[in-house]
Formats: sequence, C-alpha cells, structure tokens
Amino acid sequence: MSSHTRFRAPALVVTALVTLILGLLGVAPAQALPASTSPTTWTVLVGNQSPDMAIQGMRFLPDDITINSGDTVNFVANSAEIHTVSYGTPPLPPTSLANLEADAFTPAGGPVFDPNASWSNSGILATGGPFARSYQLTFNTTGSYKFFCVVHGQMMSAMVHVQPTGTAYPRPQQYYTAQGIASAARILADGYQLWRKTLAQSSPTHVFVGAMDDQAMVMRFIPSIDTVPVGTTVTFDMSANQGLVPHTVTFTSVPSGVTPPDSGLLLGPVTFPVTFTAPGTWNYLCEFHDDMGMVGSVTVTP
Repeated sequence: MSSHTRFRAPALVVTALVTLILGLLGVAPAQALPASTSPTTWTVLVGNQSPDMAIQGMRFLPDDITINSGDTVNFVANSAEIHTVSYGTPPLPPTSLANLEADAFTPAGGPVFDPNASWSNSGILATGGPFARSYQLTFNTTGSYKFFCVVHGQMMSAMVHVQPTGTAYPRPQQYYTAQGIASAARILADGYQLWRKTLAQSSPTHVFVGAMDDQAMVMRFIPSIDTVPVGTTVTFDMSANQGLVPHTVTFTSVPSGVTPPDSGLLLGPVTFPVTFTAPGTWNYLCEFHDDMGMVGSVTVTP
C-alpha cells in the first residue's frame, strides 16, 4: 500500500461514524426537560484527537450549550494539544510565544463567571504534562457568553447560553455528548484529508513541518520517513500551517563527525534547509510535539 492511500481506511471509518451519529441526533427527543431548581453540572470537552495523537482537533465539544443560572460547566481536556477556556479581550491571535504564555498560561478570574471582568482564563488544559485536566465554571448571570481558546483564537470558540433558574432545559447532556462525538468525527476526517493533501504536495526534498487548517492540526512531519542520496538538501517547510503554531526540527542522532542541525523555534511560513553531508540515519523531532509522535528520520545513501 502506498503512503498516499494509507489514510483511506481511517477517513472512511470516521465518515461512517458521523453518518451514524447524525442519524441518532436526528431522532433524539426535541422536547424540553422538566424545569429544575437544583444546580446541574454540564460537561464540555476541550479539543479532541486521533488515537495516535497525529490529528489534533480545535473545537469545543459541543460548541453551543444552554444551561440555567446556578449551573456549572465542567470543561474537560480531551487532547494532548494545549487549550484554554477564555473570555475577554487579549491580543488575538497570539503574535509571539511570550505573548501566548502571558495570556494563556496564567489563570485569571475565580470559579464563578463574571461577565464584567475584562479577562477570564482557565490556564492551560491538556491530557498530559503538568497541566490541569479540567476547569469548572459556575454561571450566576443570565445571558449568552462566548468563550474561546487563546492558543487557537476565535476559530475555537463556544457559546454558553444561561437561562433563569428553574427554566426548562431545551436539551439534555446526552444530546450535547452525542453532538460532540459527531463533531469530533468530522474534525478527524478533516485532519486525515489535510494529511493526504499535504503528503501529495511533499517530496523527498520537501518535507512539511506539520499541517493546520481551521479545524484540525496534523502533528507529523510529512513525510516523516525519507531517503535521499548524500549531498542532498531537504527543505523543511512550515507553510502548510494555517495559523501560529510553533515547531522545531531538532536532530537527535546523526552520523559520526556531523554537527546536528537545529532549526530553533519555527513560527509562520518559514523554511529550514538541511544538507545531508554524510551517509547514515539522521533522526529528528519537534521539541514541542514529540510526545504526540512528531518525529522523523532521513536515511542518507552513499
């Protein structure tokens, strides 16, 4: 099987899953739930990913939910990629790593949502590393509020509609959960399609450093396994990323006597050319995303 066809099966499975879930949503009961004066806790997933973490989604699941005053939303990390749950007016999108760290990494506001605050932020949420796994926010003020991920900007946003206490709920949690599963499947299908498209544009001398559109990110070097003759220059290219995403091309093992190349931080549509001056296996990784499997190798033949 060629590298250009290896994504076909996952994409077909994802498409079938979307069709099934949308069918279930179509027959879900539409009537409102009985009114309740007891506070309810709702779950919203933050991001999603493929089982191998190659595809990272940039959506809240669901991205629109109606609750009552006094209720709490539990925002739960659902991917290795970092996200935030933020409200207010920081610089968007982030223009540098320093700007990103200043806005994203520091929590702001308390456990009760204040719509009049200039800035409310969960801090970083992720399923791994030293980051929080969830963020609980209680809503005591009616209205509609737009939250977003400061890492990925307005493309990753969610609306929380807050009704008066005791109002009948239009949808149960089960509906929002099924809706989120359907959205996650569509995002993965988009990610696999992006991966295929980027792979078709690559070559042994042109390796893309990840890929990103307005729904998903591919956390892989494309292609990640390469073979070239000695003396060949390979261009590592960031241009497939639609947005600010940091990567590196950091070589971890090279033939004896060779100084390992290191791109340093790569941001924006930049390139990093490497001339392979000695035969052998040259292994490299992205320092930000190697835990997601973003590693590669170039076999250099005599």
